[in-house]
Amino acid sequence: MVDGLVLRPMTQQEHDSYRTRSVQEYALEIAEARGLDAADAVATAEGELAELLPDGPASPGMHLWIAETGAGERVGLGWIELRRRASGTSAWIYDVEVDVGRRGEGWGRRLMEALHDAARDLGATTIALNVFGHNTAAIRLYDSLGYVVTAQQMKRDL
Repeated sequence: MVDGLVLRPMTQQEHDSYRTRSVQEYALEIAEARGLDAADAVATAEGELAELLPDGPASPGMHLWIAETGAGERVGLGWIELRRRASGTSAWIYDVEVDVGRRGEGWGRRLMEALHDAARDLGATTIALNVFGHNTAAIRLYDSLGYVVTAQQMKRDL
């Protein structure tokens, strides 16, 4: 438990709901970032999620959690993948989300710290993520947690 926050495994039913919503939200993000039309963005999002989570929350190497208060009230979710390499085990954060009604209460920081602890407990020695450039609130949080830029994509309209 990290300061009143508990991670528990996501159920299949929760995953089904998450996946439906996630496709739509991710499609909006990649449409803007990659310059895709709406239909192509949805198809891309569906394909990527199908490849990453073929067995839902039971997909190999994937860990999907629901974040709850100590009293069992849902505040968000987190999804990481463990990546084992010759250099060691790292964790990749695919998604971290604080529920809309709980934003601005400090749950994002606690959820990130809980994901760090969970990844460490699973054997990871590093953790990384991708963030869209327009998500300045998340970038500020990641900066404050010690994340550093390791790659950067840029584009310009012509």
